[in-house]
Amino acid sequence: MPATADTDAARGRFDYKPALDGLRAVAVLSVMAYHFGATWAPGGFLGVDMFFVLSGYLITSLLVVEWDRTSTVQFAAFWARRARRLLPALFLVLLAVAIWAGLAASRDQLDSIRWDSIWTLLYGANWRFISSGQSYFDLFRDPSPLRHTWSLAIEEQFYLVWPLVTFACLWFARGRRWLLATACVAGITASTLLMARWYESGDPSRSYYGTDTRAGQLLLGALLAIVLLRWTPARAIARRGVQVAGVVAAAFCVWMFADTTDRESWLYHGGFLLFAAATAVVITAVVQPSTSPLHRVLAVRPVRWIGAISYGLYLWHWPIRVAVTEGHTGWSGWTLAAVRVGLTFGAAAASYYLLELPIRHGQWLRGRVARVVAPAAGILTAVVIVAATAGGTRPPEFLVASPNTVLTTPPVQIPTVPLPKSEAELGVSSMLLLGDSVADSLGPALQQAAAAHGVTLQVWTRPGCGMTTETPLRPDGTPIPWGQACANQTVQYETEAVGEVAPNVVLWLSTWETSDMLDNGVTADFETRAGDAALQAQFEAARARLEVGGARLVMLTLPAPADTSEVQPLRPDEGARRAYLNEQIRRFAARHPTDVAVAELASIVCPGPGRSCPNTVDGVTLRPRDGNHFEGDGPAWVAPRLYSEIIRALSAMPTRP
Repeated sequence: MPATADTDAARGRFDYKPALDGLRAVAVLSVMAYHFGATWAPGGFLGVDMFFVLSGYLITSLLVVEWDRTSTVQFAAFWARRARRLLPALFLVLLAVAIWAGLAASRDQLDSIRWDSIWTLLYGANWRFISSGQSYFDLFRDPSPLRHTWSLAIEEQFYLVWPLVTFACLWFARGRRWLLATACVAGITASTLLMARWYESGDPSRSYYGTDTRAGQLLLGALLAIVLLRWTPARAIARRGVQVAGVVAAAFCVWMFADTTDRESWLYHGGFLLFAAATAVVITAVVQPSTSPLHRVLAVRPVRWIGAISYGLYLWHWPIRVAVTEGHTGWSGWTLAAVRVGLTFGAAAASYYLLELPIRHGQWLRGRVARVVAPAAGILTAVVIVAATAGGTRPPEFLVASPNTVLTTPPVQIPTVPLPKSEAELGVSSMLLLGDSVADSLGPALQQAAAAHGVTLQVWTRPGCGMTTETPLRPDGTPIPWGQACANQTVQYETEAVGEVAPNVVLWLSTWETSDMLDNGVTADFETRAGDAALQAQFEAARARLEVGGARLVMLTLPAPADTSEVQPLRPDEGARRAYLNEQIRRFAARHPTDVAVAELASIVCPGPGRSCPNTVDGVTLRPRDGNHFEGDGPAWVAPRLYSEIIRALSAMPTRP
């Protein structure tokens, strides 16, 4: 969260430094670039760490200067200043999010948004996201419009506790700062070790969100404040050395913004602390009395203005990112990015000039009035949140189930009518649908379509898992965290499903086979000769398992992702990879004409030419949430058409010898 210097309290060496506003601007713009999908800023998330160091530095400066002046810390006055600075804009954003949720969010989001909002109001959002399993890196679910408030929570927790720690250390040490510095060093060490201890490559969110794991950056800023209270480079060579070090550190920060990704293991084993140290060096350079090229760049008036409204920019940019999507607006690319940036700056500027500044510098909201108005505003905000998010429903099971969990859907009641002639002639009375979460999103509707023809269809799916015994890889070549567990249990999953259901027909619908795979320790890249051979071998092995008892296999082709999505879209080449997988499926079926058929789900969902796949067909939005899973009216529209296509594919198969 952006930290802001309290210029009324800072004195002496810690007077207002224009370049620090410029550094806030760099931090918030990098975070916005990261969240708005700028490919040139994969490390923009590190802007939060820059804010942490700034906050630790500025808050500790204020507290120590106050102690030096008065030999105490006025806790109530400190917390009141923080409240006037932070709460009004936060209340406004929470009210806006609540109103948006009530008007535009899907009903299965409302409960989550309500609790995210309440915990944000209480400055405990980071622990809420940890306990509820909301990953900062999750690309498959609706993102919370308040996911970014985890950092606000950590900073507010720091503001609550650190004045007490500072006072205690200075009091016990009789005003000397050695004990406070020792506490900073101990805290930095412990926090860094805890970040490494809690890190999990599959989902580093516990390490990323935790107050304990993030305190190190704040405490490094605090330690910097203690050092700079005692030390200023006096000799010319030392001053030049500080400025050179500042430029080198700034270049390192820019490199980190441009070349670091959020899941790199080394970040959690000292990398975040290294970036924080580089930020501390930049701060040291720009707060010196002498100007430098780095100071002049950061102190340019437009850059300083962005830094001044950085708190509002941080608050507003992510809810706007969630609400203003390609699906809602029809815009994409640079147009969508420009709209989001414009709305973010407009909202932040309006909040700054019309709400934040009047409350910070006005005299009317102080003392007894503030003690009444602030709690009342908080209660009112909570009431609006609860009212606006009432009526929530549970999200679809495939969105909340843990990967590799087998989801089974009970069969529906079959009408007491004879099988239609086509099904009777084909010997089809029982079907089994296997696959991933996309299959699960179609399963219940497909059951109804089959039941209308007197056919029992059972659904056994595994969210997050494919149908082969290979481990899927991410685009960067690292294994999907749960992929090995999926691969290890694939045989058991398939054989148990076929053994229990004893179907005439097994339906295959899985999207994971478009990934590069790890097969017995060897990487099999998709769309290569070796990858094709490995995939065909996996198909062959699966066919042997699934056709036990005489069942026939119908493999469903994959539609491309929809052209619009309300959440972060799949990889840009996913449509092309699915088209290639479909060709591999057809090639496999051609080798087994009496055992394997292909049902063209892709042509049903994407009826247009080429690889474009509109999300709305016949006035029905098929995959409204993420352009991948079928929801809303989509399954009911697709299912009867898909069932007819399955019967057509079975009818076209030659008779078995």
